[in-house]
Amino acid sequence: MYLKGQLHIHTTYSDGRLTPQQAADLYKRQGFDFIAITDHDHLLKPSYRRAIEEIKTDLIVFFGIELTVGTKLGYVHVSRIEGQSEILHTFNHPGDYGFTLKQTISCINDIAEQIHIDAVEVTHHGFYTPDYDIEEIAYPKVASDDSHTRLGCGRAWIELNSARDKDSILRAVKSGDFMNGYARGHSRAAAMVLA
Repeated sequence: MYLKGQLHIHTTYSDGRLTPQQAADLYKRQGFDFIAITDHDHLLKPSYRRAIEEIKTDLIVFFGIELTVGTKLGYVHVSRIEGQSEILHTFNHPGDYGFTLKQTISCINDIAEQIHIDAVEVTHHGFYTPDYDIEEIAYPKVASDDSHTRLGCGRAWIELNSARDKDSILRAVKSGDFMNGYARGHSRAAAMVLA
């Protein structure tokens, strides 16, 4: 089954402007099949998990947390997304940290000693960042929009052919069996890039 999904969404349970239900409704209207809500660990409000579980939608909704992880170079963000038994860890928005490419690779390797990294984002708030879409970063590269507001939703996504269940989707991402998609104007050179 062909599915379109978003792996990095923030809501009012940390620093986003949409409630979990509003985010799900908006992504549904934009033609998404699955989403992962990944609010920041250090800003989480009580009842976060319950709010995710109570979303009324036919979207597949993953529970996630954007972890703040300490490295030799400083703090970075890694999303932890839960399936039924699978867990996906994604190194988020490498362009945000001000590291050189060599430092970024070193940082990812440093994190991999603490947390098993499964994928690396190649977007900055939905905009393609080709500097990180390189062989030297030896992980599947995912596009996400890291949405915090209504305007941030739907800028970038992944598309895959998978059974419609959480673990199958996460296994496809881990194996790199997906394509990245971008809204027009967000990456003309990479409208549909094979991950």
